[in-house]
Amino acid sequence: MKGEEVRKIRDELGLSRIEFAETFGLSNYTSVSNIELGIRNPSKLLGIVLKTLQTLPISKANELISMMRKHAKRK
Repeated sequence: MKGEEVRKIRDELGLSRIEFAETFGLSNYTSVSNIELGIRNPSKLLGIVLKTLQTLPISKANELISMMRKHAKRK
């Protein structure tokens, strides 16, 4: 998956770079920026998750993202 695709999906999901990083376990805003600019490649798992989210109706995708964010906040 290319950075442009990641950016497109992130925009479709309505997530900021910070929200995206927190939701998908990336270090920070810069990590997301580096992926979107093609400096860094996303993991295969991230690509699979994003492609899956993209196939869902936006309400279902947001529901799943909400669940993921709850788990991401747990330590």
